[in-house]
Amino acid sequence: MEIRLITADDADRIMPVRAYAFDATPLTPQRAEELVRYMSFRLQNTTLAAEEDGEVLASVSGIPMRQNLRGVVHPMLGVAGVVSNPLARRRGHVRTLMHDLMRRGREQGRPLSVLYPFRSGFYARLGYLGLTAAKTVTLRPEALASLLTVDLPGEVRLRRIAEGWEDVLALQDRFLGSRHGFTEFPEYRRHQPRDDDEHWLVTAHRDGRVVGALPYRITEYGGELAGGVLLHDGAIARALLLRFLAGHADQVQTITLSVPPAERPEQWSTDFAGTIASTVAIPHPAPPMVRVLDLPALTGLPAGEARVTITVVDDALLGGDWTLDGAGGALTVTPGASASEVRLTSAALSGLVYGALGPEEIVARGLGAVPAEAWDGISTLFPRADPWVYLDF
Repeated sequence: MEIRLITADDADRIMPVRAYAFDATPLTPQRAEELVRYMSFRLQNTTLAAEEDGEVLASVSGIPMRQNLRGVVHPMLGVAGVVSNPLARRRGHVRTLMHDLMRRGREQGRPLSVLYPFRSGFYARLGYLGLTAAKTVTLRPEALASLLTVDLPGEVRLRRIAEGWEDVLALQDRFLGSRHGFTEFPEYRRHQPRDDDEHWLVTAHRDGRVVGALPYRITEYGGELAGGVLLHDGAIARALLLRFLAGHADQVQTITLSVPPAERPEQWSTDFAGTIASTVAIPHPAPPMVRVLDLPALTGLPAGEARVTITVVDDALLGGDWTLDGAGGALTVTPGASASEVRLTSAALSGLVYGALGPEEIVARGLGAVPAEAWDGISTLFPRADPWVYLDF
């Protein structure tokens, strides 16, 4: 078995395995042509394939992304397109490719990684830790009617998404710099919604700048207003967008929206009624998983005033003894002098760094050994937070 770096010229070779995993198959000739074009574009990613006698057995892709971690933007390895030939599954090919991809990501200066799993347990053994799922809100427009009479500062604009795309970019850039967990695609992939131009875009504006945005489609008269992610910078921006949606009461039956895990839709309006759901299923949908690839590269990360020593076990990238110090509010990472009683898997360490887990939860889930006397220091060093990845890939 050979691991090979795939180029755009190999799109037609790798496409059948990708299509079998993620598409309706067998493919029609027209769909096959579409996927080859799509693959040629996506192969600007770092794509690895396991081959044997010229046949693609498995493949993984790494997307060069960026992510906000506790207020600091870092290069990030987005993992996608993880596929295996049905005749070559459960032979360790994907695991081998993932180890190679993570090593390459670290060497490229990407200390963080995010993916959406087909099975969380598989990636947990590779050091990834699952985050809280985003929420899908389903409601009737009438549930927002109380907002129609509220006098709000600002205005909304309605355009095709291609026309308003610069406003979306402005919001994304602002959130990348300010929202913990927020991610951004590379330039070659970032503009696909604009290029496809298949959605309406409603934007909220205050004091001359965009403060909220929602892409959506209307399925039919009396049908659904199918919204994407409700992106806003606060309650006023959110209310401006929701008030606009309330005006569709005599046009659509239902509205669906995607919102961050920490959003509280039941507080949107006085007469709110609807369904707020987070669905987790195997193989899809599943919440994102995160991983630290390079701990010393996180030096300077905002941290609490505490000092702890840890030992990371069973991990080729992070394994070893470390001293973590938050003196002055910034993290310093140095090799430890000896083994620590705080023994963490890489998944546990990733959960602490992202604020998704506390020390007690690590013990409760069997992700490490943390003596009770170390709980306060670890919790101070890495306070709990609510990471929101935003992008799906």
